Amino acid sequence: MTNPSKPVVDALKTFFEASTDPILCTGAGVSMLAGLPDWKELLRQMADSVRPVDAMTANQMTENVAKGRLTKAADYFWITDEVLDGVKYETIKRLLSTYDSKPLVPLASLPFKGVLTTNFDRSILDAIAEAKKQVPRDYRHGDASFSQAVWETELNVTRIHGCVEVPQSMILSESQFKKLLESSPYIDLLTQTFLHRSVLFLGFSFYDPAIKYVLEQIDKRFGPAPPGRHMAIVPDTNASELILKANRLNIAVVKYESTSGHQALWEGITAYAKSSTKAPAKVAILAGHPYAAAKQYLAACYARVTITSAHTPLREIVIEGVLSAVLQENHPKSSGLLDLHERVRQALGVKGKEINLLVEGAIKELVNAKLVRKHRDEGVKGSRFAWIGTPETTSPLNEAIETLKISICNRAYVQEGWKPPNHVADVIVVFLKEVIHKRGWDLGAAFASGKAPDTVSFRPVLDECGQRLSAFDRERVERTVESLFQRPTEQEAALLGELGRISFALELAFQAPRTTLLHKATLPRRIYFDANILLPAFVEGHPHYQTYGDTLRRLQAASSSAGNKLQLLVYRGYLNEMISHKSAACTFAKEAGAEFEALARSEAIYHGSGNINVYVGAYVNAIACGHAPDFENFLNRVAPYTTETELRRWIEKQGFVVVESVKDATYSKIYGILERSNAAKLSNGKQPILVEHDALQLKLLEADSQRGERALFITADRQLYEDIATTQLRHLAEFMVSHVGIVQLVDLLVGLKTDDRALGDLLWSNMVSERANRIRSYLTAEALSKYDAALVMTMHSVVEAQSEAIAKRLEREGVDLEAHDTNAKVKAFKSLGILEANFFAGMSEAIEKIEKRG
Repeated sequence: MTNPSKPVVDALKTFFEASTDPILCTGAGVSMLAGLPDWKELLRQMADSVRPVDAMTANQMTENVAKGRLTKAADYFWITDEVLDGVKYETIKRLLSTYDSKPLVPLASLPFKGVLTTNFDRSILDAIAEAKKQVPRDYRHGDASFSQAVWETELNVTRIHGCVEVPQSMILSESQFKKLLESSPYIDLLTQTFLHRSVLFLGFSFYDPAIKYVLEQIDKRFGPAPPGRHMAIVPDTNASELILKANRLNIAVVKYESTSGHQALWEGITAYAKSSTKAPAKVAILAGHPYAAAKQYLAACYARVTITSAHTPLREIVIEGVLSAVLQENHPKSSGLLDLHERVRQALGVKGKEINLLVEGAIKELVNAKLVRKHRDEGVKGSRFAWIGTPETTSPLNEAIETLKISICNRAYVQEGWKPPNHVADVIVVFLKEVIHKRGWDLGAAFASGKAPDTVSFRPVLDECGQRLSAFDRERVERTVESLFQRPTEQEAALLGELGRISFALELAFQAPRTTLLHKATLPRRIYFDANILLPAFVEGHPHYQTYGDTLRRLQAASSSAGNKLQLLVYRGYLNEMISHKSAACTFAKEAGAEFEALARSEAIYHGSGNINVYVGAYVNAIACGHAPDFENFLNRVAPYTTETELRRWIEKQGFVVVESVKDATYSKIYGILERSNAAKLSNGKQPILVEHDALQLKLLEADSQRGERALFITADRQLYEDIATTQLRHLAEFMVSHVGIVQLVDLLVGLKTDDRALGDLLWSNMVSERANRIRSYLTAEALSKYDAALVMTMHSVVEAQSEAIAKRLEREGVDLEAHDTNAKVKAFKSLGILEANFFAGMSEAIEKIEKRG
């Protein structure tokens, strides 16, 4: 007798053995196993809930359910005025609140890396937590974090049609589905999952409208996938229409006997889960990470970005780069427009008139640049395009990588007293290529979330690339690379800045092509800035002064040419923070006295001039550029204000408008949310006055949102974003952009060529992890400013020994170089100065011995 579950077991075995990045896509049938209603039953129960007060609507709903018009039935539920919206939401929550996730544990045990579900409940999340002993990350349509789901590489569940915890986010009705299909993040998630992952569809039936909309959108936006990538396991009673749609999209269809409550399906899943020993594979940085899809195009995109004009939008450069790569790959053959449209569809997962126009515009640019030849072949319809000449074996990207490799090797020679041999240099090349891709991915993910990017996470990449290196060599490379990211030279910073911006744009285009390439981005009409952005933007000499200035000027010019009057706004409360910041700099100068210049320079070298008090960091840079060492005159020149009134007049002369915000019910609600979040941190919480300022600023943003104004709030406060992203204020997170994000946004939309060193610092920010390493880096930088590099290299052992000794001495004395308190900071850097003097005395003595031996 044939085992009914065998086709399911065989199908699962085939799918998971062939998949490197499997995603499970679940429908209502999965939640039904947990005891929840399917679409029809849910709508019948919703109809029953309104029947006592609106029998006509209930009858209309029941009639539409009977005819299979399920989304139409849901429309009637939302339309009725006889039931308050709050009551409707509570009804849905009640109907979907009781379930038993235990029957789903075998399904949750399957070796997938993520789940897309059209269900609203939490049953699959609870089952995964039980099966894998790991809580998956939870993404839901309607949350500010939803756009981040496409970037997720850890175990996660994405409820693509909303969640029962927030019933107003749930997509049930026909009108709601139509509105959803206008969402670029939703379409990007569907198409990029279908393009880059392997998807297993489970729990869908022929009358489930959710899967109908999903498959229609995949077909419309992307089209068929390569055969063998996706699979759907469906009951043998499923409608031929659904199966035909799946076949059209190259989704392999496996049928099972649907009798006895789909017993064959669940027994097959249980049997495979018990027999399978394959655990979810850890993402392989060199091959399995989703950014691998964009690798083949980076060289061509980088080549384009190095020669295009300063004001060419990055999103146009990406399309030109992708087409350059395609045409060079096809050389010496030519390609027609239809061929190029298809290659872009396969690469980016987008098709249609809009992308075709972008492709044709990019081809025109390549022809004008004399890189591509346009011609017609006899007997062939339409123009043909071919790459001119022979594709180069070397590229600007390889040259940039080689330059950075040589820099790292030279740094190792000076910093570690070690000349990396060829096999180590080869590892450095592989590492640089991978870390550039990974940084592009991380920057794209941060941009999508609206948060500032984390510091560069290069160690996991180095660990994987350097597996064959000895532990000692890997540690030396790690310290050297760390110093590269913390204190790059002008040339290194320029290369890192250019590589970072094009890698970011390329990854963003691959993961969110509709949002990046096709979205009709409307430039904002109002932009608010917090003190963390205003200070470096206003204080000449700060590392980011030129970058922020160029960004604002480019944004204003683009807005003006588009006929859009842009307002640059500052909430008045932030002026208080700016004055306080200047006061802190003056207090530091007063406490340090005659040693101020030396201590300020030491702090800037130790932390980086962009990571300390803005006025102090700018002053150190000004002295380095030849200005006289006079802090009072410096402040009078770059910050000629001492009161909020004077600052307001000065800011308004810079073209900004200072706005007021009054305390009302909206403010009280926002303040309460921020206050609770701040209190929960136990330590390092904000002062109440700062919480008040943020609440009043968010109140302005909320008012703009209610009026339909296109407004953005630029802030470097990552914690503020996280404080509201999971609350009822989550919609405001969509209007918040980080200090890095605004630079990236302008670069994407209208193009931005700015100070390369500052851009490199923004995109590759890094803090040395350990105190001894930071002191080593500090002493090396100081030594290089006083001695020849060759001498410093011979003194490597002195630097190494002194770094450890100074770190231990400071620790014994209870000195904290990270202190925020002015007195403690002055004491700390005075102590470092004394120990530094001892270090240079030791260096001089060692050098004298070397010279005598010579």
